[in-house]
Amino acid sequence: MRALIVFVMLALTGCGQETPSTATSPAPPSPSQSSSDPAADLVRNFRMGANLEQMANDVAASTHTYATVSPVDVKARISRLAPKYQAEWDANLARAHAAHLSPEELRSLASEGRRSPFHSKLERQRPAIAADMKAASSGLLQRLVREALMGAAERS
Repeated sequence: MRALIVFVMLALTGCGQETPSTATSPAPPSPSQSSSDPAADLVRNFRMGANLEQMANDVAASTHTYATVSPVDVKARISRLAPKYQAEWDANLARAHAAHLSPEELRSLASEGRRSPFHSKLERQRPAIAADMKAASSGLLQRLVREALMGAAERS
């Protein structure tokens, strides 16, 4: 059940809170921001992984344990724990995009956002990207939620 919730949320959110399709003006990459990994640049420039905390809260709320602990405590714990998992989440998101888009397409999307000529290809690839993200990250999300719920349960 939890994996289904994660998959649906990933699919509905397009794997990220702010993507080239929803961003109004992408942050142009500066030489200090650009890396040798255009997929990582895309994820960073559009803060595509910013949904980790919200997704963890949603998954936590869907568990039986959540009803037995303080929701405020769980949310606070998730907020404190999310940075510990963020780099891995972002790396998984970058790999999911890199599996379906070429480096040239990723560079264009990272710098031009929805104005990129490859934006329509990104939109077509979203279901496959979401499936890859689910496979790569559902365990990470479960670890984050488990850690937060266990901490909240110990305190209760």
